[in-house]
Amino acid sequence: MSEEFSALDAVLAAYVAVEPNAMLRERIIAAAPRERAAGRLRRWIAGAGLGLGLAASGGAGIAAGYTLGHPAAARIVGPSELDTGQFSAFADSADATASG
Repeated sequence: MSEEFSALDAVLAAYVAVEPNAMLRERIIAAAPRERAAGRLRRWIAGAGLGLGLAASGGAGIAAGYTLGHPAAARIVGPSELDTGQFSAFADSADATASG
């Protein structure tokens, strides 16, 4: 096993890396894609839209959980209508008596 590694080390040590000439380097750099301002703006708008969509869906999930959740769990967040005694704006007050 050690002989295989020493043979590989000898081959790697004998390898000489050659620098590319300036003309080849310039052709590669000239052919490389460049970042465009329109692409940057499009990515920013897409990212902002995705972030806004995720925030809206999170808010909708919280609202649905608050609405559909158990009343005891909802009281942790804030008092409910049942705690204040008012079920709607049209409800009679508690001390109003029915006239008959």
